[in-house]
Amino acid sequence: MEIKVKVKINKSIDEVWKVMGYQFGEAHLWSSNFKTSKPGGEKKFEGIGYSLRDTTTPNGNTIQELKEFDAENYSLQYEIIAGKPEIAKFVSSHWYLKESEEGTIAFMDSVLEPKQELPQEMTSKIQKGLTASFQTLADELKFYIEEGKPHPNNLKVSERPPPSIFSGRGSRPLPA
Repeated sequence: MEIKVKVKINKSIDEVWKVMGYQFGEAHLWSSNFKTSKPGGEKKFEGIGYSLRDTTTPNGNTIQELKEFDAENYSLQYEIIAGKPEIAKFVSSHWYLKESEEGTIAFMDSVLEPKQELPQEMTSKIQKGLTASFQTLADELKFYIEEGKPHPNNLKVSERPPPSIFSGRGSRPLPA
């Protein structure tokens, strides 16, 4: 099963690569999917001093191992080696950048190979959910790079503005 998303970021390719590539191990700074994220493992690639990203997500802990890191071509590939989704035998992603006249296009292409054949309806549902998750990831990356701060999705509860008394289901203004 393949998932492909892309997002246009209004910054230079080097500015985008600084976060997407060189700061690969610190995704919790910009993605609401990662509660924590820290680099680890031995240095295997030129330009980056680690080869693993150890993360905590709402679904538990995962470890992603870099399989390729090519700063010259703005490309990296990683495989989830621990904490894969229950249905997955193999999960990998290829993130890469291309320059455009308007800025930089970030691509996040992923492959999930299930442990067993799944009914088409289930495959479609999983693919739709994963595409939405990766699109959120891409949108949060864009926001972080363009705005210089985490997307509102990524704010801790203590950093969120207080809810309005007029928000929520069934809310209505208080009588005067």
